[in-house]
Amino acid sequence: MHNLVKESERGEPSLSAISSVREVIPSSVITISVHDARDWPTLAPIWSELAHNSPYSSFYLSPEWMTAWLDVFAAHVPFQLLAFEEQGRTVAVCLLTCMLESRGPFRVLRMYLNSGGEPVAERTLMEFNNILCLPGKEAAVAAALGNYLHTLTWDEFAIGGICPGAVLSALQTKAFPDIPSTINLRSTFFVDLDALRASGLSYLESLSSNTRGQIRRSLRHYADCGAPKIEVAPDLGTAELFFDEMCRLHQAIWKYRGKAGAFAPGRRLDFHRALIRSAYPKGGIHLLRVTAGDQTLGVLYNFVQNGKVYFFQSGFNYAHDRHLKPGLVTHACAIQHYLDHGFKQYDFLVGDARYKKSLAKSSAPLAWVVFSRATLKSFIIQSLRRMKRRVKRDVERQFSTWS
Repeated sequence: MHNLVKESERGEPSLSAISSVREVIPSSVITISVHDARDWPTLAPIWSELAHNSPYSSFYLSPEWMTAWLDVFAAHVPFQLLAFEEQGRTVAVCLLTCMLESRGPFRVLRMYLNSGGEPVAERTLMEFNNILCLPGKEAAVAAALGNYLHTLTWDEFAIGGICPGAVLSALQTKAFPDIPSTINLRSTFFVDLDALRASGLSYLESLSSNTRGQIRRSLRHYADCGAPKIEVAPDLGTAELFFDEMCRLHQAIWKYRGKAGAFAPGRRLDFHRALIRSAYPKGGIHLLRVTAGDQTLGVLYNFVQNGKVYFFQSGFNYAHDRHLKPGLVTHACAIQHYLDHGFKQYDFLVGDARYKKSLAKSSAPLAWVVFSRATLKSFIIQSLRRMKRRVKRDVERQFSTWS
């Protein structure tokens, strides 16, 4: 039996010895080869081909994302790269990571599909997750993965932000048919640019009167400094400068709120710098800046794949006038830009922020799934969680009648 992790003297997970030529053969159809970071130069072209041919491809599963992840996290997070082979052809690839996490008084060993095993403060926030596999191979790949995972030591197997569909269904029925799962569905909000273009409306014209009014009032105010204009970083050097400016604006508002922000110094920031270097030259990242005169209103950090734009992060120049809406204005300018240039979709990604629902009319679900092995520890953890929810519900019911 092969273990992905073993307990070190410090109680932290660490990679067990893995040979890149070792193969696990869970069935007569699919063979899994296990790789480490040294094999990435050889595996990267295969990963790239699957990213191009798989219907489950996304920017988060691109070879550029994986290259940046390995550059920054390979030395710090236990992981394996898996290649699923059928008759000499690679039909699927994925990354496995793991981490020891606290659940009250307990520690559980959680494995993740693709990224997700980083320390909480350094999480790369995976969405549009999946297994990169060829169409028609979902069930066989899921069965092979399940057989392999059953040989490893873990308490929970987590899949963050997976698109509901054939792969998730196959994982539930083929990989873990006897392991219970919890599923948390969250909505990602997006603007269907193809439909908007067909309607003949501008982006502003498609919005509610309230949202449209807020943006137009802000535009009139900003026009005193000069007509707002949008700049798309034309080269890597400019993209890095825009990113630095976005980080300063982003961190300033979060520091004002007494919080760390998403781009405090650390490996998460290092990862995104590496990602920009990897993906920008191939058109996978856009850095956009909206200005009025010499004043920056906002900077957007977007991922791009197959005509779809994924808004990942931003930095806005908040003035003291609460009636000004630099975020709404920056997004409106960006969405109109993408509408004018033939892009298909502008996705705000998952989150319940009100501005996303104001700026986007369409939504789609993503699933956060956890499979928990049936152990005494997991039984106690689930019982404590149920008890906590019941107490909270009883307290809320009791005080709901108080004036």
